[in-house]
Amino acid sequence: MSNSKPRDVQVLPIATNTKFIRARSWSRLRFEIEYARERGTTSNCYLIEGDKTAIIGPPAETFTEIYLDALQQTINLKQLDYVILGHFSPNRVPTLKAIIELAPQVTFVCSLPSAAHLRHAFPDNALEILVMRGKETLDLGKGHVLKFLPIPSPRWPEGLCTYDQQTQILYTDKLFGSHICGDDVFDDNSEALKEDQHYYYNCLMAPQAQHVESALEKISDLQVRMYAPGHGPLVRTGLMELTKAYAEWSNAQKDREISVALLYASAYGNTAILAQAMALGLTKGGVAVHSINCEFATPDEINAAIQKCDGFVIGSPTIGGHAPTPIHTALGIVLTVGDSNKLAGVFGSYGWSGEAFDLIEGKLRDAGYRFGFDTLRVKFKPDDVTLKYCEEVGTDFAQTLRKAKKVRLPQQSATPMEQAVGRIVGSVCVVSAKQGDVSTGMLGSWVSQATFNPPGLTVAIAKDRAIESLMYPGSKFALNILEEGNHLEYTKHFRKNFAPGEDRFTSFSTTVADNGCTILTDAIAYVECSVNQRMECGDHWVIYATVENGKLIKPDAVTAMNHRKTGTHY
Repeated sequence: MSNSKPRDVQVLPIATNTKFIRARSWSRLRFEIEYARERGTTSNCYLIEGDKTAIIGPPAETFTEIYLDALQQTINLKQLDYVILGHFSPNRVPTLKAIIELAPQVTFVCSLPSAAHLRHAFPDNALEILVMRGKETLDLGKGHVLKFLPIPSPRWPEGLCTYDQQTQILYTDKLFGSHICGDDVFDDNSEALKEDQHYYYNCLMAPQAQHVESALEKISDLQVRMYAPGHGPLVRTGLMELTKAYAEWSNAQKDREISVALLYASAYGNTAILAQAMALGLTKGGVAVHSINCEFATPDEINAAIQKCDGFVIGSPTIGGHAPTPIHTALGIVLTVGDSNKLAGVFGSYGWSGEAFDLIEGKLRDAGYRFGFDTLRVKFKPDDVTLKYCEEVGTDFAQTLRKAKKVRLPQQSATPMEQAVGRIVGSVCVVSAKQGDVSTGMLGSWVSQATFNPPGLTVAIAKDRAIESLMYPGSKFALNILEEGNHLEYTKHFRKNFAPGEDRFTSFSTTVADNGCTILTDAIAYVECSVNQRMECGDHWVIYATVENGKLIKPDAVTAMNHRKTGTHY
């Protein structure tokens, strides 16, 4: 999303003695897979003013200055009593440091892991910290009695929800959020948010589905009228529906036939970002992901995951020329209890050297493990292209596992109905898409004109295709329509398996369309399109796009058509 609006902070009353302080960024914040839709985001902070005053969830350093300006105009910081943290993140330290300088009297309220992070981040400060383990409450006066629910997960071991009994607002931190920036404060147009909420879940929550279920169980006894998440609109209209969706999405993850254990540790956050991209790719590939942060997991948890999984992936940084101790521990468990028939993979980030990868890969290879991909080594912070590559590696790994486990059923004779459906024909096309530095392409035959005014078409795309994540509303793509006879070379080429990040068009003569996407110079025609809507349909996404430009290159050529034998097999 390209938007030149400056960042700003809104201060809005949302309940009794309660204000919503949301910092808005209209463009993408940084390189992370969760922001791939590029719809901006909000960083949500909340202010409760009882007899005592508390703020919940101060934002990251990108908002520190404008956030503090807004906060100082709203309250006297010398009278701020509590700062409540739903999770700890290094990028929030500058904001916390500024608050400590302006309000040295504050007491931090957080989980036990967050308390340890705070003391490590501020070794020279004698911080006042209240640790909430789940049974304690905090009375701010005027009826605002706060209850705290620890919701640890691999990504956020220090996760903490806060519930205000007076307003019945549950401050959910990472749960129930969405990365979208706009003027809507509430989810009153909840239908329009569904896709963003599902994408956010798939990126951040799906790899830790069992922890999501545990969190849902913890909050089920509360009388909640509003979710106040760390990102996106406040959830009130669609509260019940979103809660139910989280439960259904988590169940669907658990029920998948094949599972992958994703073991990782992260020194500076870069390996964790890669793990997130890997997890999204695995999830898209149709496997259940058991994400384990080895810094906080017990040996028993790692042991159980390794024995249960069908394959595993280990992500590690290199620190001082070595893998960190938690990775050594996890690797020892793998080598002790693991089955060398299971598929393995290694990835991670490094600064000046990458000895950890050689160590892990060498130990696994010596133990007889096969690898599902070449070890993925990323120097420093991964960029967009690297994250997309990592996502595709995850999807390929999942597909390899699924193919190995797939039981082939005998083909049955096609029924008259299936033979009839098989005569439904579509033109054979090559779809190309580009977003930033990331570009890809695929062969498509499930293409159909959908509207005359405006001119529009639909394209069906399998969920595990690399191009799928570049086909969201607002995205651009080009449709290259192929010629009968000449299409066979393209059909053969695009039906092969591509390595993650491989250029799909290197074998062909191409040019660039006005919208930046690839055009095949041998096509009989092409159209430039903008994605308008997408709908989930079984194992495919159906993309509706409007046509913005196009050209007929070979008027006398015959359009290549695809004929299938049945309506149930490609």
